[in-house]
Amino acid sequence: MNPKKKVALISFNWANHFSLALGYLKAYALKDDLIRQNIDIEIIDFDTEILNVQQVIYYLSQIRPDLIGFSCYCWNILKVLDTARIIKKLFPDTRIILGGPEAGPAGIKYLTENPFIDIVVKGEGEITFSEVLRNSLSNSSLREIPGILFRQNESIIENPDREPIENLSEIPSPYLEGILTPKDKVTYIETYRGCIFRCHYCYEGKNLPKLRFFPEERVKKEIELILSNPDIKSFHFIDTVFNLKKERLERLANMIASANRFGSELRTVEIIAEFVDEETVSMFKKANVKSVETGPQTVNEDTLKIVNRFYKREKFEKAVRLLEQNGIEVTSDLIIGLPGDNFFKFVNSAKTIINIKPSNIVFSILHVLPGTILYEKSAEFNLKFDDKAPHLILESPGFPYEDIDTAVIMAYSIDKEYNVKKPDG
Repeated sequence: MNPKKKVALISFNWANHFSLALGYLKAYALKDDLIRQNIDIEIIDFDTEILNVQQVIYYLSQIRPDLIGFSCYCWNILKVLDTARIIKKLFPDTRIILGGPEAGPAGIKYLTENPFIDIVVKGEGEITFSEVLRNSLSNSSLREIPGILFRQNESIIENPDREPIENLSEIPSPYLEGILTPKDKVTYIETYRGCIFRCHYCYEGKNLPKLRFFPEERVKKEIELILSNPDIKSFHFIDTVFNLKKERLERLANMIASANRFGSELRTVEIIAEFVDEETVSMFKKANVKSVETGPQTVNEDTLKIVNRFYKREKFEKAVRLLEQNGIEVTSDLIIGLPGDNFFKFVNSAKTIINIKPSNIVFSILHVLPGTILYEKSAEFNLKFDDKAPHLILESPGFPYEDIDTAVIMAYSIDKEYNVKKPDG
């Protein structure tokens, strides 16, 4: 009897985090009898702040996987590439696969620049990765698998895209299957995929435009499993808009309230502030929501139109004040370097948000991410950015490099003063 093939699914994460995406991949793959009987799949979450690449290589050299799948984001791709390059030198027969929002939309680029990569998965990976695993058992042609790019001799082949999974109930829950174990502070629940908005700097809305929901009964079981553990003091929902619709929010709040006998806190859900009213706040409190994160990224109307960002000033301000008055912390996000902005418009955004007095303000530099409208139409927007991850903006019309740098320094100063010395009221 031939030994089972070894597959390692790897993610480089921030401290103490783990990858829900890899849990989905394994859960879906193990539905297949052929894969389950012939392949061992191990999920490995590496802490980027503790382990260096050499330590990772040593660990992998002990298990010698036949195939390694990397979950790729703009913040971890450099470590992924370093690890994959060395592994390929040590073990040339190990098949290297990249997936995730950093690699998928830029598959040609990564395969062209990195000869040690064998396959790149585009879009949602559950079905595609499972088919790649079956291929590894049969050595059939990769040309039959939608949603991948791959290396064949000296050529790079790009297969047709795979449509997003229409029925998310096809994906087993990694929690309910025992593949992932809930952990305090870093347990994530996803109840739907996609986004109703099409912000040009964001990957989610463009590539997953249609909303698709996991069955509510499955979500309820996940909530009950997670909140049955007294060690889970806080957890998260990672939906693009937690308060998408009131009726749905009410059902989720009731699920959480009925299961939450240990008082676990729901931390930092992403919301659209303009959808918030007193009824919404009441539901948030019922779900024990302690903090929310929201935009507006910029308050300047011309910039908002250029990047297709939804923002209603009066509703936004009213919502932030209402949430803060009810003890729910609000983190407001601003982005430096958006097309249409300049230094003074950025200052206006910062001043506006400071006057609203959310609990926290988070400043970030624009990342021109693969797969977004800004990336694909960067020439049309006349953007200069670093094509190397994390793809930071260098210059845009009206916002030269020197002014972006000045805005970053100013934002750093505000962050130190404002977020340490919380405003009154």
